[in-house]
Amino acid sequence: MIIMIFGNGPFDRFTPNSLSSPTPDSAVQHWLDTLCLHDTDKVLALYLPNATLLGTLADRIKTGHRELRNYFDYFLQRKPCGVITSMKVTTINDIAVANGTYDFDLTENGETSTVAARFTFVLKLVNNKWLIMTHHSSLQP
Repeated sequence: MIIMIFGNGPFDRFTPNSLSSPTPDSAVQHWLDTLCLHDTDKVLALYLPNATLLGTLADRIKTGHRELRNYFDYFLQRKPCGVITSMKVTTINDIAVANGTYDFDLTENGETSTVAARFTFVLKLVNNKWLIMTHHSSLQP
């Protein structure tokens, strides 16, 4: 299955209520909505315990909740919140790969700027919930 999603602005959500993650695309939206809460524990709950992250502002690959916590404690200080601007999802059995782009508002030294980035999430269906196995995010060139 392939799903294409396009957004137009910060209030454009392709799921009316992304509090759960019954589909891979809603799981990615739920991740973004959770990120906007700036709560590391809530963000980590969306990742498998042995997940891998190559974050937008990371200098190296992070593996497992302990390393992910260090990254998100740092990243969430910048009060990130954003909107998905495009997404393509491919699902094979209990594994899904979501590739796309998003725009983030980040705050540093009291100044807010919008950063365009691209992402890849590899998700695994566990107990009817899509959890993140691998997540890569990088600034748009």
